[in-house]
Order: sequence, then C-alpha cells, then structure tokens
Amino acid sequence: MTPAEVRTHSALHVLKGAVVKVLGLLLTASTRVEQEEGTLTLHSLRELTPQEVTRIVEEANGKVREDVGVTTFSMERAEAERHFGKGIYDAFPIPEQAGLLKLVRIPDWETSCCGEKHVESTGEIGAIELKGARFREPEKLLELVFVLAE
Repeated sequence: MTPAEVRTHSALHVLKGAVVKVLGLLLTASTRVEQEEGTLTLHSLRELTPQEVTRIVEEANGKVREDVGVTTFSMERAEAERHFGKGIYDAFPIPEQAGLLKLVRIPDWETSCCGEKHVESTGEIGAIELKGARFREPEKLLELVFVLAE
C-alpha cells in the first residue's frame, strides 16, 4: 500500500466508527481505497438525512483532530469475540478454522478484524470530506464516498 492508501484505509475505520456512533450498528458490506479516495458500503434500511451526513463527517473529523493512537495486534478468535463481540467482522468472511485474528483498534471508537497496514494515530489521516452518500434501495446498501483533504 502507498502512504496515501494507508491514510485512506485508516480513514475507513474512523468513518465506520462515526457511522456507528450516529446511526447505530451497521455492518460493512465492502470497502474500496484508491489513493486519497475511498468508499465505505454499509447495509442500511434507508438513506441518510442531510443532518446525519453532516454529523457523521463532524464526528469523523473530530476523531482525526483528537490524534488518537491506532493499534494493530493479534488475538485468538474466541478471546477477540468475547472481548469485542462479533461486530469486529465486516462482510468479509473469516474462515472458521482461523484461530488467530489480526485486529485494528481505535480506542473507544472502532475495533475490526483487519490485516491491512494503518496509520499510527488518527491525526495522520487528515481531514475527511464526504463526496457523496448514495442509497441503493434494491440491495439496501448505503455508499459513502470520501476523499482526504490535502
């Protein structure tokens, strides 16, 4: 991953935490990162209101400004599920036989099973700007397209 992709990928975790804080628990269906642009696709029953979009961006950028440490570590699957719950999994299937999981954690914000590279602190990400929020009714998917400000 390029440094820009590491920042953008890490921003996905910050944005996911903001969505969960504003809307409640939603499972990630997929993510896409390309340099300073990313897409977070979530299962949702409805589209976002303009107020929710504004609040998600404000919450995400607040976490970036806090410059909180981002930790990555490995943990036995059963212990990780006991400690963090099954919310650590997105839509990406983890084989049942996988005993040791790689996790990324932003304390009091978001913890996910993720084997990618991440920034050391949220302040390294830079400002997150939402380019668009699109609701795909038939699939019940919400797509949040964002860019990192330079």
